[in-house]
Amino acid sequence: MFKCQMAKDIKVIQCPKCGSTFKQEIRPEFYRCQNCQTEYYLDSDDTHIYYHHDRAPVTQSSAPPVNSKLPVYVLIGVIAFIGIIYFVTMLMQPKQTINNTYAAYKPSRSYQGTFVCTNTATGDPIYLRMGVDYIDKGNNKSEQELHAQFNNAMNGELVADRIMNDEGMRNNRCSLTFRTYSPGLIYAIGCNSLLLQLDTKNNRLTDITKSTFSNFPQLSSGVAKLDFDYSKPMINVMNNEGENFFYIPTIKKLVATEEEAIATRKKVYNAKRYFEFGYMGDYFDDNKINQLLEVRYLKDADKSIKRDITPRRKYFGPSILYQDENNLIIVVNTTAAPDPPMSIQKIDIETGKVLWALPPDKFYLSLVAKCKQGYAIEYRKDEDADYVHGVMVVSPNGKLIHNYQLSRTE
Repeated sequence: MFKCQMAKDIKVIQCPKCGSTFKQEIRPEFYRCQNCQTEYYLDSDDTHIYYHHDRAPVTQSSAPPVNSKLPVYVLIGVIAFIGIIYFVTMLMQPKQTINNTYAAYKPSRSYQGTFVCTNTATGDPIYLRMGVDYIDKGNNKSEQELHAQFNNAMNGELVADRIMNDEGMRNNRCSLTFRTYSPGLIYAIGCNSLLLQLDTKNNRLTDITKSTFSNFPQLSSGVAKLDFDYSKPMINVMNNEGENFFYIPTIKKLVATEEEAIATRKKVYNAKRYFEFGYMGDYFDDNKINQLLEVRYLKDADKSIKRDITPRRKYFGPSILYQDENNLIIVVNTTAAPDPPMSIQKIDIETGKVLWALPPDKFYLSLVAKCKQGYAIEYRKDEDADYVHGVMVVSPNGKLIHNYQLSRTE
């Protein structure tokens, strides 16, 4: 009788770790994988396979373990810190209005004429200056803008700055000449044929050429030329046909001849007196001298009476700066030498006595306006003083209250 034994199944021995069949038997039924170095063995009947794997020891560093995400956290923290600081700083700053408008270069105003007057509403002295602004229009083009600038001579405050719209005056930069006929009646002539009136209450210059002359048929052809007559209170007018006339502003009358103008003036100024420098003797005298004369016109007798109010006083280059019914201010050279200092003096109109005199100085004097503080005297100096100019405000008793002085470029 035969005893039969079941044969074992034939199996391919694979590495339980990586599945490789490349192995080395290190002892009976013990193997080492040639691919991953895992050791394993077989139990009976190849029912189980056991393995173990010895990892190569890791070389330890002396430094502590490094967190690879740490630099990212640090960067994020720095950025957050900077953002917080910026946000807090912006909150603490005052709000500012941002103006993105391009500010083109603007040249300084160029001044071309001055005049001193008194504001009839406030009584303060006003320094009027005519100036030109150059407005940049782009594409290398500019435009002139003519301004009438009014400043308070007591403190320099800008009272008004008005644009003159007359195109001829703006483009030709015409200078103005002024003439005062009464405290509230001041005219100016510009560009030889424009008549303007100074509004001393509202600080304004207004072109009155058409409104003044349009009612006269003699001037229907238009006005060609205007001139102030500084020896008489009238304006010489020429029309476009070359005919001459005389306009008297105080009575708004136009006459054709000088004789008629003088006769009209005598009627207007009857029994009023005024002062002038002249000579009471014969015109052909060899030793003519300057005399300060009081002149009165008597209507009934149709003649003028003159009186020397400062007999025996010698004058060098005298002129009258200001006069009204009760006040007289003159300026005289201190010596007969060329270009000497000048003395501004107030004269008693009854006795001829000098009531006060300012310290002598070298300057050019334009005119004087009576104001509530006393007198406003416009002046200008020469190159030795770098052409400074302005207004001196003097009290009624001759004390200098304020000197509103400007440089030559102002």
